[in-house]
Amino acid sequence: MAEKIIIDEFYKKLDSLFAQHDMKAVEQYLTESLAQAKADEDVPAITAVSNELAGFYRAAGKVDEAITLSRDVLQKLKDLGQETTENFAVALQNGANIMMVSGDLDTAEQMYKTAESILTYRGFEKDYRMAALCNNMSALYRQMEKFNESEEAAVKSIDIITEMPECQIELATSLVNLGEVRSRLGKYDVAERNLKVALNIFEKESDGKDPHYSAAFAALGALYYYKGDFEESIANYKKALELIERDFGRTPFYELTERNLKKVEEEMKK
Repeated sequence: MAEKIIIDEFYKKLDSLFAQHDMKAVEQYLTESLAQAKADEDVPAITAVSNELAGFYRAAGKVDEAITLSRDVLQKLKDLGQETTENFAVALQNGANIMMVSGDLDTAEQMYKTAESILTYRGFEKDYRMAALCNNMSALYRQMEKFNESEEAAVKSIDIITEMPECQIELATSLVNLGEVRSRLGKYDVAERNLKVALNIFEKESDGKDPHYSAAFAALGALYYYKGDFEESIANYKKALELIERDFGRTPFYELTERNLKKVEEEMKK
């Protein structure tokens, strides 16, 4: 029988597989780890592994698989009496992320709010988990075109995570989200600063190998498009495409970014 999962070692191995850009090996490792965590009824491991696997499925465009996984994990945690715990809140957040990608924004918002209530009840208002939740809610509100609410949630996320110097990559991810919504609000100068700080963090902390690095370039591509700087927009979208393909292949995010690039190129010809 396999030994019980040690969370720190799980993340170290997962990071090494991502660094090799071997997505088949990543998926196999995650699915095997989740099966072991469930067999052990190891709640922290179930939560951690399912979070990573759901994120992998989302990035790979496997939305149906991600939805099935989310429902299965939530039910497993209910069966283990975890409905009011931070583990259940994290699983709800993961499920909401998937529903947002699937286009079911109302369900996503309801799941996020339930997760927020649980974390608040458990005293995690200033915890990394709340910061991550606020960042995701910001992305949802941006998709719903509730831009002021989106900016407010992103700022709250950054206020929390700035107090955690060990979470620099997470800070960069939140800054990308804030830059995106500020671009939509027409706050171009501050949005550009947010995004460039995020790029610097990704380059310093992961040598540009973090899978979220591409999102910063895609966000800059959109920002420069809104500003009318088509040359910079095209350059950043092309860099984003290169990184997305490197990390995940030609996923739905790749296709969206490619459509945005073509739109800019067509406008530049006019």
